[in-house]
Amino acid sequence: MRAVIIGYPIPSPQFDNYSILSAPAVFDYDALVIDPAGVSQAIEEVVAGGTAHQTYTDQPVVNADGGPLAVALAEHLRRRQEEVRRLLAAGGLVVCWLRPEAAHPLVAGFPGCDRYFWLPAPPGVRWTPPYLMPGEGTGLVVTDAGHVFAPLLQEFRTRFLYTAYLNDAVPGLMEHLHVIARSPGGAPVAAELRVGRGRVVFLPSPNAREMERHRLQLGVALEGTLERALRETAGESPPAWAARADLPGLDVLEERAQEARRAAEEAEARAAEAEARAEELARWRRLLWQEGKHGLGEIVREALRLLGFTVTERLDEPAVLTAEGQEAFLEVEGSEEPVLEYPYIRLQRRLERDLLETKTPKKGVLVVNGQRLLEPEARTEPYAETLRIAAENYRYCLMTSVDLFHLVRRVLEGAGEEERRAMRRAILETSGVFRAPEEAGARGPAPQPEGGAV
Repeated sequence: MRAVIIGYPIPSPQFDNYSILSAPAVFDYDALVIDPAGVSQAIEEVVAGGTAHQTYTDQPVVNADGGPLAVALAEHLRRRQEEVRRLLAAGGLVVCWLRPEAAHPLVAGFPGCDRYFWLPAPPGVRWTPPYLMPGEGTGLVVTDAGHVFAPLLQEFRTRFLYTAYLNDAVPGLMEHLHVIARSPGGAPVAAELRVGRGRVVFLPSPNAREMERHRLQLGVALEGTLERALRETAGESPPAWAARADLPGLDVLEERAQEARRAAEEAEARAAEAEARAEELARWRRLLWQEGKHGLGEIVREALRLLGFTVTERLDEPAVLTAEGQEAFLEVEGSEEPVLEYPYIRLQRRLERDLLETKTPKKGVLVVNGQRLLEPEARTEPYAETLRIAAENYRYCLMTSVDLFHLVRRVLEGAGEEERRAMRRAILETSGVFRAPEEAGARGPAPQPEGGAV
């Protein structure tokens, strides 16, 4: 077995690594593994003129008319198009890392050139939206455990990063495709397409950061997968009457194999569900170490909703908490060092503006995650003393995200509405450093802050 790899180098004695422009004729190989992003990069480098590219026979590739001393880019790309068609017609295998569509309008003499120019499409289908949609995410769920590429997908499922998906909502597309794996949300991210005697297999693209240390491992796994896939392709389908030729014990073995496949599919589904539930629960750990609006800010808002607060939905809007008939403004800050006064300053300005506009004083809540990379027990100074003094002086609640994590744990352990109400009131009543409900003492109605407190 010999394979040509284009656009994403993969080490293996059986693989020849080239660009879309420098490769020899691809129909001389048994298999083609191609990264459309690498195709786009080579095309745009020639168009821009800043990087020299040559053919396999060392002829320069230019974005202009060719001649005896150079090859026109458009002519060379159309040659690749014909080579892939011949490879598939001969029963070859094409493996394509699934990427979103991208146009190359500046290729001279090739109107409509895009990064999938080389790949045949079924009648009425194009490798453009809405058939092929951009989308980004990690993780996949193998839906056909018996497919030859299923073990590869399973082994590297955490090291693939899908950047596009096949749109199974578009009429006419899925009748041509056999789905091998889907994203956690159900979008097809790995599938097979039959083209004549050959096969095209779409796979999610390797995550560059995750795969770099495992590229040799990927080469070994991919080499074995290609060999098995080619053996499948080479096998002609038996005529219908062949199934009636009796062999002792064959029917028993086929039934066992079918039962094993069903069991594997069920186990895979259970594993995917368990992984999804584990990820959903584990996200609360972000309270202990994250920072930033999308890291710490988002999970703090989710945690406060879990406690029963109504919280502003949009992350790009300042957060407001509502509960127990009271409204409070929220500011969040994380740092590898003790958190300084910046969240207090932001909160103070918001409350002053609001007081001038509404004439109604409101509560302030600060959630901070200082010394965030230390274990919680080792954090001796999660916030600066000046921040504590300011919070006490203006009757803001100053709590750490570790405090909030412990409240979330109590809710997940089964805290009822009364206990959650006590948590909300503790946050709304605390002036200065947060006290958990069991430390807060007797409670009456939550006091309204005085006008001078903001």
